[in-house]
Amino acid sequence: MPGKFWVLFAGTFINRFGTFVWPFLTIYLTRQGHPPAAAAWAISAYGVGSFSGSALGGWLADHIGRRHTIALGTFASAAFYMLLYAAHSLPAILVCTTLAGLASGTYQPAIGALLADIVPPAQQVRASAALRLAANAGFAFGVSIGGFLAERSLFWLFAGDALTTALYGGIALAWLPHGLRRVTQHTPWRVALASLRGDRAFHALWIASFCGALVFSQFGSTYSLYVEGQALTLDLPGWHLSPGEVYGLLLGWNGALVVLAELPLTGTTLRFAPHRVMAFGHALAALGFALNAAAHSILLLWVAMTIYTLGEMISSPTSSAYLARIAPEHMRGRYNGTLALAWNSAGIVAPQFAFRLFAVSPTALWLVGGGLGLFGALIILRGGRTTAGPVPDGNGG
Repeated sequence: MPGKFWVLFAGTFINRFGTFVWPFLTIYLTRQGHPPAAAAWAISAYGVGSFSGSALGGWLADHIGRRHTIALGTFASAAFYMLLYAAHSLPAILVCTTLAGLASGTYQPAIGALLADIVPPAQQVRASAALRLAANAGFAFGVSIGGFLAERSLFWLFAGDALTTALYGGIALAWLPHGLRRVTQHTPWRVALASLRGDRAFHALWIASFCGALVFSQFGSTYSLYVEGQALTLDLPGWHLSPGEVYGLLLGWNGALVVLAELPLTGTTLRFAPHRVMAFGHALAALGFALNAAAHSILLLWVAMTIYTLGEMISSPTSSAYLARIAPEHMRGRYNGTLALAWNSAGIVAPQFAFRLFAVSPTALWLVGGGLGLFGALIILRGGRTTAGPVPDGNGG
């Protein structure tokens, strides 16, 4: 990989290691005395901010460059996380979560666009998998520590997230390249929108991503309540883990499995057509999520998480490389920003429906989520047929 890729790799690891606030936001708010409905509104507010941030960030990445967009978004995120810690009333919390989502959404499209800029097309699937390895290795270590902090020091839960996010911004300014910039002068938003409207392969990818995001968002919201509600504890030699720490370890296992298995798995998936790989991954993730309906022990929760993660590992790296393949070079920032809207739209919609459905029947929530994942698999299988062949590997395959 190019040297600049490893700077992006290191920055991603550090940033994701400090992802403490989002996975524990529901637990934090309910422990502060806010009802689950307030947590739902806070998570939706984060999604509203991220939705706006993605559109803005896609344009900024193409206009001022990837490096400056990453730095701007990370520094702003760090500041807003600390403001969120200082907020106590529900209106103040909603404002702060919206601003935090806006800042976080701003720099995500720039990362995807920069990856496509600096890595040759033949290496992009493996590069995407390697970047996810960095993200998930950081998340696996960080979320376990986050569970520890959530039980002992809420201040450091927020401060740790802010410090690592700001550190990523410093790394970006010091060592990352600009990537493409000022391309908006030749391709303004109206030209980009016309391209996006006519791109059927992108439409299928967007819908499948939206369905997958509706499912994934539960791991930072209702899933935590589900694990805590079952009062599951784990006794290890010299250590007793509370339900909150069990939840952190389950999320940490998701990241650890990606670190251990995603790169070897990617070597196998490169042999097949991208839309088939993505569809199979979405279907497997749907199965794993639906199995939570029958998971009432730590072992069964672990099995369900393992199957879900296998599906995620199969679909996600190919999706990133597939987007780089179908997006015109001078519109990469805006294509990445528009795809991010799928995730951010789900972040707005999912909490409002999921918390209500969870209150009625957690089993129904897991089964509905599984159905959404299968629908996304069918969409990408059907809509991806217009693109040819497997993504090439580094050996010209």
